[in-house]
Amino acid sequence: MNSNNCSDQSVSINVNLSLKVETLRILIEMSNDMGASLEDVISSITEDSVIDLERLQDELGIIIIPEKCSEQDLINSIQ
Repeated sequence: MNSNNCSDQSVSINVNLSLKVETLRILIEMSNDMGASLEDVISSITEDSVIDLERLQDELGIIIIPEKCSEQDLINSIQ
């Protein structure tokens, strides 16, 4: 996020991203269309991507994913 737009609740971090050329082209085009910086567009996409994770985590509770299970274990978990 642009440091000039940071509110009290925002934290600026430096991140290295590895993107396909086409992905970067689309992000740059989006930022140009929006009149925003590339950093602001990426920040917005990131925030939108995770906004519901906390609520979803509360709804799902603790999920344990076993390393392996039998066919019968799968059938039992469905029922």
